[in-house]
Amino acid sequence: MLAAQTFFASRPSLRFPTRLDFAIRPLPLQKSKMKNFDSRAYSINDFVEWNKNKQLELSPKFQRRNVWSDNARSYLMDTIIRGKPIPKFFIRQKLNPTTKASTREVVDGQQRLRTILLFLDDGFQISKKHNDKYGGLFFSQLAQVDDEVQANILNYELAVDLLVNMPDAEILDIFGRLNSYAITLNQQEKINADHFGPFKLLADDLGHRYHEFWTSNKILTDNAILRMAEVTLTADLLIAMLEGMKAKKKIQSFYNLYEKNYPYNIETPSKEFDAVIKIISGVFPDTLKTSELRRIHLFYSLFTAVYHMNYGIPGCSFPRKTITPANYAKVRGALDSIDSIFDPTSNQLGPLEKQFLEDSRRATTDEPVRVRRTKYIVNILNNAL
Repeated sequence: MLAAQTFFASRPSLRFPTRLDFAIRPLPLQKSKMKNFDSRAYSINDFVEWNKNKQLELSPKFQRRNVWSDNARSYLMDTIIRGKPIPKFFIRQKLNPTTKASTREVVDGQQRLRTILLFLDDGFQISKKHNDKYGGLFFSQLAQVDDEVQANILNYELAVDLLVNMPDAEILDIFGRLNSYAITLNQQEKINADHFGPFKLLADDLGHRYHEFWTSNKILTDNAILRMAEVTLTADLLIAMLEGMKAKKKIQSFYNLYEKNYPYNIETPSKEFDAVIKIISGVFPDTLKTSELRRIHLFYSLFTAVYHMNYGIPGCSFPRKTITPANYAKVRGALDSIDSIFDPTSNQLGPLEKQFLEDSRRATTDEPVRVRRTKYIVNILNNAL
């Protein structure tokens, strides 16, 4: 259920009523019953045909009437054009034995299907921020760029669970059971469900790009990455690069701000992020995973310190010298000294080291503590260079 519950990290707009809403009694167990659901794959063109022949119902009573934003619609179509999967649809197929006609009622997936059909009817364009190649074009114009893309979209297969002639009470029971195994979304998954702008895309791209870096250096585990921890960390670092060091709890507020107005380009922070990771990898070719600096709150400070040295953190007046491959060895030696601060047998720590140790042990992500930790590392780097 995690994959189905976290489309664009999730789709919180849909809530099926509970039994308490309808005062439905538990369904009795049945000794024998013919299977009344089936898993199928239908092309988008199949849905187009059903809709044209009035065999598709898009407004069942189960669905809430929330409307997706243009960003959400564009992101879905970009996902389809790129050939990436989207969650399955649940459709109740109702067969009239007298007329032998079937209708298909979309129980789950209405907004996705409405978006697809609207795009095919030239109802909106894919955003350039989602797709450079097809951005700014309606469906009817796609052939101007690629004469195969329209057919690829129409042939794209949607996974469907058919609920054949199933009564309302049983549908509610099915979704109650499915939701019993659903994983509660964390903050980052909820953020990704509601944001589709350039900052979200940048954080996602960089977070995924450095999957091996996060895991091989033991900064993040695979399980943490499954819950989007790499996107949280990347977004946190990008905010520091763009706005200065901020408290981690402000990440969502910047997502909201940038969704309305992202005043920066994409290329510069992407290239600078790459450059900082390259420096850290050069300084610690194989030992970051054994260093205290691999801990997330300390890695944040390491990254911001290195970034400040070469580019300057907004709002920081700390002196800085440029780090180059020629002085990686000096930087490595200076940073290795940080591990000795955490040695429990060490009893000769000065006031600055004691403060850094206290700030590090607390793992605080508040702005003042983050600034102090970064300043300490910047001073070490400046002294080494």
